[in-house]
Amino acid sequence: MSQADPELQALSQMMMEIESRLEVLHGELQNLQMIKEDVEMAIVSMESISTESTIQVPLGSETYVRASVVNDDEFIVGIGGNYSQGQSKEQAKILLTERSQTITSRIENISKAIEELKAQGVKLGQQAQEQFSNLQ
Repeated sequence: MSQADPELQALSQMMMEIESRLEVLHGELQNLQMIKEDVEMAIVSMESISTESTIQVPLGSETYVRASVVNDDEFIVGIGGNYSQGQSKEQAKILLTERSQTITSRIENISKAIEELKAQGVKLGQQAQEQFSNLQ
């Protein structure tokens, strides 16, 4: 009985670690899904903008200014490291589409990792149940 008790504790500890990792991965997954939606919204929005249309430009802290579009083929796109670069509409769409594909790939990898961790959790739960049954 004393031998099974440390084994149950070890299984319990591993299951708690898996739960913790699952929480982190679920958080990452939600974050990536929001970023992907934002990227896809930018692509769609680019198509609806035309010269002389009036748009709301975010200034931060939920504050906007109305502005008229002077050129509907010039966009400023974040390229990482807090740097942005001016690009044509087509270049910007290509960059954003590639970004969306990269995010999709990351989402798929994280989803796969979540499924693998869940399977490990089920296996550990079965082992714990067997150990518990052996104690009785």
